[in-house]
Formats: sequence, C-alpha cells, structure tokens
Amino acid sequence: MAQRNLGAVHVAALLVSASYGVAFLLGSGEMAVHAGMAGSLYAIVTALGMLALALAAPTLWRGRELIWDVFGECYGPAVRKLVALLSLVWMSGVLAAQIHGGIAVLVAAGLPATHALAVIAAALLVMSSVELGMAAMLFAFCLLGTNIALLHALIQSNGLSVYLHAWPSFVHGIGNAPPAETVVTIAAIGFLVVTGSDYQQFVIAARRPRDAWLGCALASVFLMVTGFLPAATVVAAFHAGRLFGLTDAASAVPWIMLQTGGGMGLFCIGVILLAALGSGTAVTRAMACALEGLRPVAGRHRHAPRILIIAMGCAIASDGQAIVSTIISLNVVYVAAIGLLFVLHETGRQVAPRCAPVMMLSGAVSSLLVSAMSLSGVGNLPAWLPLPTGIVASACVLIGWHFVPLLRRVRS
Repeated sequence: MAQRNLGAVHVAALLVSASYGVAFLLGSGEMAVHAGMAGSLYAIVTALGMLALALAAPTLWRGRELIWDVFGECYGPAVRKLVALLSLVWMSGVLAAQIHGGIAVLVAAGLPATHALAVIAAALLVMSSVELGMAAMLFAFCLLGTNIALLHALIQSNGLSVYLHAWPSFVHGIGNAPPAETVVTIAAIGFLVVTGSDYQQFVIAARRPRDAWLGCALASVFLMVTGFLPAATVVAAFHAGRLFGLTDAASAVPWIMLQTGGGMGLFCIGVILLAALGSGTAVTRAMACALEGLRPVAGRHRHAPRILIIAMGCAIASDGQAIVSTIISLNVVYVAAIGLLFVLHETGRQVAPRCAPVMMLSGAVSSLLVSAMSLSGVGNLPAWLPLPTGIVASACVLIGWHFVPLLRRVRS
C-alpha cells in the first residue's frame, strides 16, 4: 500500500484482473446457460461500477485510506475493526468463487477434484506474492489471450450476430427477470465495486490522481466491451449444439474451449485459468491487508495470513452454490451492515460513535439470519429478502437511538 508507482495502464490491468475472474468468466457463462444474455448482469454492473469508482478515484487517492480506515477515523477503532471483519466476510465469498471456478476448469481438463483444489490453492499463494507491476503485465497478456480464445469460440459457433445484438438481448432478458432479484444483485455488486478494498488498493497505488481515474475509466471500457463475450459464447454454442453432454453449468466456458479449440483447447483454458486467478490474487491481498488491520503480524509470519485466507476460501468453495450466488449471498451481508452508514457518511451526516457499531451488527445479523432461513427453505422466503431486511434493521437502530432520548425528555 505504501508504494505508489502504478501508471494508468497498470491500474486498469489490475482492476480488470480483479474483476475478470471466475465470476466474470465462468459465472457469466453459468448464468447464460439458464438466462441467456441476461447472464451478463454481473459483468455489466461491474463495468458501470468502475465508472463510479473513477469519479471517486481522485479523492480516494488523496486520502490513501481504505474504507475501514475512513470509518475508523469517524467512529473509532472498534468500528474500524468491525468494517475490516465484515470486509473479510464478503471477500471470502469472492475468493471461494474463484477457487470453485478454478477447480471446475481443471476438472474439465481431466484433473481430479482433490488435485485441482491443491493446485489452485498453491497457485494463489504463489501469485499473491508477485510484485504488483509484474502482475499487471502478466494478467494483461492472459486477459488478451482469454478474449481471443472466447472470440475464436464465438466465431466457430457462428455467434458474431449474438454478440452484436448483445445489448438489446441483455435489456430484454433483464426486463423479463424478477425485478426485486435484479435490484438486489445490482446493489450487491455495484456497491462492492466502489467500496471494495480489492479495487481500492490499486487506485491508491497509482502514481497520480490522473493515473487513478484514467485507470478506472480504461478498465470500465474494457469490461464493457468484453463483458458480453462469455454469455454470447455460451448462447451461440448452445444454438450450435456444442453444449450437448454438459453436466455442470459452471464448466460451460471451459467445456466450449475444449470443444472448439482443437489441439489448442487445453492451452486456451490454461490461459483462462491464469487470468481468472488474477481475481483470487487481488482478493487474497486485500484480505491479508484486512487481517493485518485487525491484528498486526510479525515479519517472520507474514505468509501465515495468506495461508489462512486461502484455506478458508477452499472450505467455503465446497458450499455447492452457483458461482455468482456465492458472491452475492455474502456481498449482501456486507451491504446490509454498512450501506446505510456509508450513505449517511457520504452525505455529511454523522452518526453517534456508539450507535454506528450497533447499526452494523444489527444489519449483518438480520441479513445473515434471513439468508440462513432462505437457504434452508424455512418459510419459503424469497432470495432477495436478506438485503432489505438488514437495511431496515440498521435503520431501526438509528431511529431508536434518536427516539429514546427524545421520549425521555418529553416524559421528564
């Protein structure tokens, strides 16, 4: 975090690598199997979120503080540690999704699942220690190769028209989707793009404010152009009959690579895997930073937090959820906990320091409780309910905090 030596292209490459991971590639492909071009929702919301991050980049760069530091200055060290802890919650979901998808790629290539898990874990540990500038160039080349491979598969399936008509198909698909679920998905993804420390770390590491906002803008353009490629490739392959025999929707993209790549198929999914690991690397770095914020680690144990983080991600990756669903389910807990407090902070309204942590805990616990009930099938609760429940619970604490002293004064 102390080094500020990234140019705009490096910032853009790292932001894209943090976005263009398994959720972007395999998650979009998995969703496209069931929802067509509407499966690009994760990718397009991420691209639009980068534009919002570009607007905030100069201020973020000058402040040099991640979100838990900002909240800590306003409400004290207890809130700072709580935000960092909640950040670990949502980032663990993202990391688990990367590991889940990485395993799917290797299994599609013929590696046993247990061996694939070990390979992914070791790769993340090694890559999270690579210098940022070098990582930017490595991932940039891998991302270029990934999109060439996807474009090749798209052309092989006669799917250029699918890509060229992606926007109308996407808008039509989103219009037919349940509105509440769409709104919650947009909120859960977009909020984390702007406030997520895995993105903020690269903005802060830029050489100048200009490099920070320009890097965000370049990343947004790249993601917007490439965001429809995974879903368009899956839709075109489906129409061409290339998904016959597919048993796991999460493996749709690597399956297509193997079906259309010929002798280059394994190489193509290897490039995709390496590009996808870029996202896991960024999240691992950010989670290590959050852990050190909670409890500083001695120099000789500097690798211990990353080992612990990757082990936790591997454990969550076995939950059986879809890739994007894994991310959103934990994103929602974070947004429900700090969303209202963040809006109040950005509009210049200060909350009582003792009220802030109670608001956050109330939102997080309520959201987690409803999520657990929804996943277990209790009461047939809708999947979108945890987010509004958590925000309402947080708002009730804030209202009650102001209402009770007022009631006491009226009675006296």
